[in-house]
Amino acid sequence: MRVCYYDLLSVERQATGDEIKKAYRRQALIWHPDKNGDRVEIATERFALIQEAYEVLSDPQERSWYDGHRDAILKGDDHKGQRDSSAGMCSDDLMRYFSVAEYRGFNDTDQGFYTVYRHLFQKLANEEEEAYRNNPDEDEDDNHQDNRGTYTTLPSFGNSKTPFADQDGYLGYGAYVRDFYAAWTNISTRKSFQWVDKWRLSDAPNRFVRRAMEKENKKAREVAKKDYNDTIRNLAVFLRKRDPRMKAYQEEEQKRKEEAAALQKAKLLKEKQELQAQRANYQEPEWAKVDDRHLDGLLSDEEQEETGEVEESDFYCVVCDKFYKSEHQLTSHESSRKHARLAYRLKKQMMADDMDFAFDTVAANSKRRSLTIATMRIYL
Repeated sequence: MRVCYYDLLSVERQATGDEIKKAYRRQALIWHPDKNGDRVEIATERFALIQEAYEVLSDPQERSWYDGHRDAILKGDDHKGQRDSSAGMCSDDLMRYFSVAEYRGFNDTDQGFYTVYRHLFQKLANEEEEAYRNNPDEDEDDNHQDNRGTYTTLPSFGNSKTPFADQDGYLGYGAYVRDFYAAWTNISTRKSFQWVDKWRLSDAPNRFVRRAMEKENKKAREVAKKDYNDTIRNLAVFLRKRDPRMKAYQEEEQKRKEEAAALQKAKLLKEKQELQAQRANYQEPEWAKVDDRHLDGLLSDEEQEETGEVEESDFYCVVCDKFYKSEHQLTSHESSRKHARLAYRLKKQMMADDMDFAFDTVAANSKRRSLTIATMRIYL
């Protein structure tokens, strides 16, 4: 009988994440090999189990899976029960492999990590191929069968030297660790699971009962098939998280990303420095220089008021009581709505006062500073 992860850490099954973390640290201090010189081998095995228990229970997804299959995992091979030998490996058989106790170190020895799981997945792959041979027309759209109807062999687990991904030259599908995890984490078995049928159809007294039997048998097969698929997929995820090849690849990828980010940062800094140098050495050409004095006529009344650039001149609007630097500014101002409103009010006021303007006797070239001449310009 295997030891429960909760028992290894001495915590309740309802323990929180913080409680599990504290319990792991406490047990790790007790069973660390360096602190058990008189029983190094036992302490090493116990310490590995404690680490595995913490890794599983600290991960919400793995903990949920463990809680749902705890009894089956603890049984392992102790209680296989009676079943059809044609079924091959079932979910209960795979539960024992969710533990570091199944291998001895990450090496290629007979009991090593790579050898144990390579043999396991090779056996599973052989069973899948045999199931396909026996039922070639089942599940036509399954991902194990290509468009020509030929069977695609599932990738092997490989060994410690198997590359995780393509580096120097493509070796073909199945030659990489990435191919293995991509296939087995999305496995959809071809096994029929007819051995889980609840009823023997030949015992049906009539066709109505037979249909009911077929319906229940189909449901039982679907449940067993889903459980089998989930078990294999979770086992692949369990191994991927602990696979040294995966960890090495992630470290290389992280290093590569950091180097690429550093190069990009250096490139941007260099470009920025070059732009700053160009800006510092820039000399404006003569043709691009603009005399600010030529821009005076382009400013509006409000802009000139805000900048304080309006000075007294001969171009004066008596209606608005404002001076302008050029005739163009004055003419532009007189066409504005604001000027027209003020002029209209002034006209009404002057007409109310019954004033005589004598428009025809005023000289056209007189100065606009005169009130009479300015008013004449408004109403001519």
